[in-house]
Amino acid sequence: MIMNYETRPCVEDDEEFIEEKLDTIENSIVPPEEGAEDENLVFRITDNGENLIAGCIVEISSWKLANLDFLWVEEKYRKKGLGSALIREAEKAARDRDCYAMILGTFDFQARPLYERHGYSLCGTIRDYPKGHENYAMMKRLDRHVQEYVPSQDLSAGFEIKSGDEEDAEIIGKEVGDYNTSQVPRTHKNYIPLNKKLLDRDGRLIAAIFAGVGRWNSFEIDMMWVDEPYRNQGIGSELLAEAELEAKEQGAYFALAEGLLDWQAGFFKKNGYTAVGTWEDCPKGHRMYTLEKRF
Repeated sequence: MIMNYETRPCVEDDEEFIEEKLDTIENSIVPPEEGAEDENLVFRITDNGENLIAGCIVEISSWKLANLDFLWVEEKYRKKGLGSALIREAEKAARDRDCYAMILGTFDFQARPLYERHGYSLCGTIRDYPKGHENYAMMKRLDRHVQEYVPSQDLSAGFEIKSGDEEDAEIIGKEVGDYNTSQVPRTHKNYIPLNKKLLDRDGRLIAAIFAGVGRWNSFEIDMMWVDEPYRNQGIGSELLAEAELEAKEQGAYFALAEGLLDWQAGFFKKNGYTAVGTWEDCPKGHRMYTLEKRF
């Protein structure tokens, strides 16, 4: 089936086009909350010299769902209550925006015990990712009363949490990445993109996949789309299989699709993927999945 169409690498404009298509589908199934919009929040803590020593990044969706994307504390300042203070600040900001839940992912060499003390529950486990380790999906309802954790060492008087900017976000992301690499060395120096699209005889874009091989040899699927008139014809399955084959050739040992919603997951399950993480009621009335396929 795929051989009847022209295959080409994706370009930057294709990504924006596919994102708009997927957003339209998502919003038709689960409309955004009235007046809500996607928002990224950055919180920072500095030392007396205004050097960044801790911070976090929170993504707020128009579905009133928050994602604690990154949390970092410089090593010599750990176990001083900074991490707990940032979690509470992130949750407060989410509640102020009427978010009903916070989700996150963390590795076994990161902060799962800390999140559990703050009331986060395990929603799934990706085993042997990276090899010899585990990755955990976690969630906390913000619209229900829970006994809040108060650490024995709270945020010291010499520190203050402030709003951060894009530069702070870049530093926080880099620090988390460097820490992860220090715990488990990366197989590849850089992410290997395997993005491709299908064009019909008139050169019109009818299907695309945005995916690649991560630096720990996982085949990571970011987005996939098939135009409605071409669905249920096997095009998507062939496109996915071709990308999986290329990923294997690059050394990938399993495929990972995170943040899939319940109306998307069925396609991947039909193609051999299994659920290893499930967030119930995310977005409200639906489920969000992490799916994997071992090669």
